[in-house]
Amino acid sequence: MLYTKLRIDFKNGPKDRFYRVILVKGNPNLFKFGVAIGTILGAFFEHCFLITVRKDSICYVMSPFMEEPLDGYKYLGNHKFKELPNEFAFEYDTGEGYNFICRKEKELVEFNSNKEYIILEGRGQGIWEDNVDTLYKLFNNEIDPDLNENDDVKGIYKPWNFFINKFSDFDLPLNIKGENKAFDKVFDLNYRELKKADKEYA
Repeated sequence: MLYTKLRIDFKNGPKDRFYRVILVKGNPNLFKFGVAIGTILGAFFEHCFLITVRKDSICYVMSPFMEEPLDGYKYLGNHKFKELPNEFAFEYDTGEGYNFICRKEKELVEFNSNKEYIILEGRGQGIWEDNVDTLYKLFNNEIDPDLNENDDVKGIYKPWNFFINKFSDFDLPLNIKGENKAFDKVFDLNYRELKKADKEYA
């Protein structure tokens, strides 16, 4: 099966500290693709996501953004993966600003699988739901890596959406086989629930 190879890098962090390299099969609609990216990055979808093409000033968005659309807004479900250029951005939780730069490889990759999405490599345990400030503090060496509890005074809090013992555990090597199994377990459920909610809102 032929796949598009895609690298996803957290824009506001040190190089190679939080990223994923994945394979994408075929030409999914951008709503489904966005749910896949969010799931791969560990989002629990408490917030919306969007895909932007900055050079064309286009934002592919969920239904809530289309209530009062700005110039360049297009609904995700009406567009396809192959419409995206080789570089685009994925943003989760626009309030927190989880911005990821996504780069496609031009040449398709042959891989012996029928799965829609495959995680090949990565680093960083995942999106730190509702507390990107703690992640920035970790990246800026403002947290003792051996700290294993919250610090209310400094506004440092462990993630609720994935387990770490010490804050440095964010950088533990990923179990890629486990990451793929976890994705396979929750992706379809995430997609069905988000699609239903988005349709109901529309």
